[in-house]
Amino acid sequence: MPSQVSSKQILFTRGVPAVEALPNKLLSECMQAVLEGPDAKGILQYGHNGGYLPLRQLISEQYHVSPDQVLVGNGSLHLQDILAGFLVKPGDVVFVEQPSYDRAIKTFRRRGAKVIGIPLDLDGINLTALEESIAEKKPVFLYVIPDFQNPAGVTTSAKKRQALVDLAERYDFWLVEDVPYRTLRYAGESLPLLRDLNSERVVTVSSYSKLISPAIRVGYLVGPLALVKQLTKLAEETILAPVLPTQAAVVEFHRRGFFETNLNNLKQLYAPRLQAVVQAVKTYLPEVPFAEPEGGFFVSITLPQSYHTADLLARAKQAGLLLTDGRDFFADPYAPTVDATQGERFVRLPFCALTPEQLEAGVQRLANLVCK
Repeated sequence: MPSQVSSKQILFTRGVPAVEALPNKLLSECMQAVLEGPDAKGILQYGHNGGYLPLRQLISEQYHVSPDQVLVGNGSLHLQDILAGFLVKPGDVVFVEQPSYDRAIKTFRRRGAKVIGIPLDLDGINLTALEESIAEKKPVFLYVIPDFQNPAGVTTSAKKRQALVDLAERYDFWLVEDVPYRTLRYAGESLPLLRDLNSERVVTVSSYSKLISPAIRVGYLVGPLALVKQLTKLAEETILAPVLPTQAAVVEFHRRGFFETNLNNLKQLYAPRLQAVVQAVKTYLPEVPFAEPEGGFFVSITLPQSYHTADLLARAKQAGLLLTDGRDFFADPYAPTVDATQGERFVRLPFCALTPEQLEAGVQRLANLVCK
């Protein structure tokens, strides 16, 4: 049985960092340093629309590209929106994993795309379904989260990563890999980025939201030079200038050695929470299969059809458990025969902002609601 946990609500809603993980004092030092440093006047002025040059240089070194292949923006979703606005014409098809990041689905739809979900297996996207869908209509791009996927927690296998870049090359479409959780690996070994396998077909997006703070709104995009130049021009026309103070603070955060220390602290904090939610699912929902991630922010489950899932969100709220509507993570099905009720039975379990005790209690409450 779980330890005594307050009757207050348990939030299995947004995937946010733990409050105790936010490095406010370290960021304060960095912000003060850059605003009092020799480049302070420049940081407070309109800046290069591609982002703060020292940050672009830092990212370019990490990805072994030119700084001109890096665009820094106000979070990765902002950059996904700019990319979709540039690539997508109304009626174009975009593929995503099924399930996928709900805000990405909404962003692509807002830009006029028909968003098709390709089923996600425990080792990545289902390649048979993907090829069948390509034969029906080639996508402008396939959006994937290859490491500790949001929402399912799945990591795409090395074999499937190679298959994805091979398909993109053969059928001439872009791969957009979103990797905000990649460095939050608590066990196991990292697999190659898609861009490591074919940099001319891949656009990589990520951010510092989970690694430093969401509120600083610093994300970045890495891609082929010609594409990034066009996106940079579009960014200038959209936001005029980047937010240089927070971008400069990220550089200072790295320069002072805070980034690696903070990353290690995050791993030490989050790893036991991942273990707790995995064990809770195995204990209280033993018949439900799920991906056991080695990192990231999420574990997710699809409840069997025999479980009691009618009005689950409302009943969960009454029981002190707040859930995100699982249907939001599902795009249009790739085939009419696909189970349309899957989203209603899908539950995402963000674990980083909850204690192990809260996680166990939350999963137990969920089990009490559905196992009847």
